[in-house]
Amino acid sequence: MKHIKSLLVVSLLLTSITSCSKREWKSDRPNILFLMLDTLRADHLSGYGYERQTSPVLDEFAKQNLKAAFALSAAPWTPASVASMLTGMYPSSHGMMPPNDRILAKKGFARLSDNLETLPEVLQRLGYTTAGVSPNPWITQQFGYTQGFEQFFFIDREPANKIAESGREIIEAWNKKGNTKPFFLYLHFIDPHDPYAPPAGYDTKFSGGLLQSPFTYTADMQQKINLYDGEISFLDSELGKFFNWLKDKKLYDDLMIVIVSDHGEQFMEHGDERHGYKLYNEEVHIPLMLKTGRAKDSGRVITETVSTVDIFPTILERLGNKAPSTLPGISLLNDEAIQSRRGILSEIRRVYDMKAVTDRPGSRLMMDVPYDQKDPEPAKSLQAWVTPRVIGVFDSQREYACMKPVQNKALEARLKGTFDELHTSALKTLVAPSGRAEEIKDETLEQLKSLGYLQ
Repeated sequence: MKHIKSLLVVSLLLTSITSCSKREWKSDRPNILFLMLDTLRADHLSGYGYERQTSPVLDEFAKQNLKAAFALSAAPWTPASVASMLTGMYPSSHGMMPPNDRILAKKGFARLSDNLETLPEVLQRLGYTTAGVSPNPWITQQFGYTQGFEQFFFIDREPANKIAESGREIIEAWNKKGNTKPFFLYLHFIDPHDPYAPPAGYDTKFSGGLLQSPFTYTADMQQKINLYDGEISFLDSELGKFFNWLKDKKLYDDLMIVIVSDHGEQFMEHGDERHGYKLYNEEVHIPLMLKTGRAKDSGRVITETVSTVDIFPTILERLGNKAPSTLPGISLLNDEAIQSRRGILSEIRRVYDMKAVTDRPGSRLMMDVPYDQKDPEPAKSLQAWVTPRVIGVFDSQREYACMKPVQNKALEARLKGTFDELHTSALKTLVAPSGRAEEIKDETLEQLKSLGYLQ
C-alpha cells in the first residue's frame, strides 16, 4: 500500500484473564467500521449546537442513526482513552496512564497489558478479520494497542484523506483475496489534533470571534480556534467522501459504524491549552454516534450521560452477545440499563491527578490529589486518593462551562458514594502489566513530543 509505512501483524491471544475467553460467542456478524476522530470536542460540531457549520456530514449521520448527546470520555488523552474503548475498562482497571516526563519515558514506559482481552481479539474469535490504521504514535504495537489486529498500519501524522485512502486500500485488498469473513476496520483520524494546520481553503474558512461562547478568548487563542474548526471541517468533508465510496461499493447499508472521539481540546477555558489536563466538558465531552443497522435506532438521541466504556458492550450486544459482568460499561441499545445507571468515571493522571464522577442527569463531582510528575508512582496516587480534595460539584449539562459550582452537600455526598463504589470496583479488576518494560526509541519520543506530549 503506497501510503502504508510499516506493517505490524499481531497474532490472536489464546488466553485471557477476563471471562470473555471462557465464553461461547454467537453473532449475526455485520461488517464493523470504527472511526476514531482524535481531539474532537463535541461542542465544536454544528450538530451538537455549535454556532459554526463545521460538520454537515457528521450532523446528517447523527440524524439518521443513534446519537449520544452527552457522552464523556473515560480519560482526556489518547493512550488512556483508547485503551478504555478497546477494553471496556476504566483507566484505574487497565492501568494505561503513562507519565508525562521525557526522562521517565526513556527509561521504560507503560504499555497496554497483554493480559487484557481487547475488542479486536473478541471479534477475531467471532470470526472477524481485523485491521487498523493509526497516525498517532501512541496507538501502535510499541504501546500494546495492536492486540487482536491481524494487520495494523502506522502512518505517522497523515491527514484524513490519507487515512481514508488507506482504509479503502485495505477493503479493496480483502475483496481481491475473496475474503468471506466479516471485517472489523479501525481508522484513527488525527485531524484536528494540534498543531492546527488545515489544508488550503480550510485554513481561512473561519475567521473572527465566536458570538455564543460563554468564554472570552484572546485574539491569538481565537485564531487557534479558527484553525481547529477548519481542521474539523476538512475531516468532515473527507468522511463524506469515504461514506460515498462505501455506498458506491454497496458496503455502506449493511455496515455497523462507530464514530467517536478520544477526547476534546482546551483553549484556556480552565487554564490550559490542548488536552490531557482536566475533566471539564471541553476535554471530556465527546461526540459518539452509532449506525447499528436497526430501524428503531434511526434518529434516536440518548440525552443521559454515557461513557466511552459503553462502546465495547454495545458492539457485543449488537452481535448477540453479553459483555462480561466485570466490565463497568452498559449497552447503549439497552434503555433500561441507561436509565438505571448511577454514574460514570473520568480520570487523568498526567500533569494533574484528577478524577470525576458524573451522574445520569449530568451532575459532576470533581476531585484531585497532589501529584509529582517526576515521581509518578501509581501506588502513591492510590494512597493519596484515600482523602481527595473536592474541586466542586457542577451541573455539567445545564451549566456547560462548569464555572459555577453547585452548593449542595447532599448531592456531593451522593456523588461521592457513587464514586467510591465505581472506583473501588475498578481497582478490584486492575490488571497487572505483562512483559518487561522496553526503552522507548528516540524516534518515538520525538513523534510524541511533536504532538505536545512528554514535556
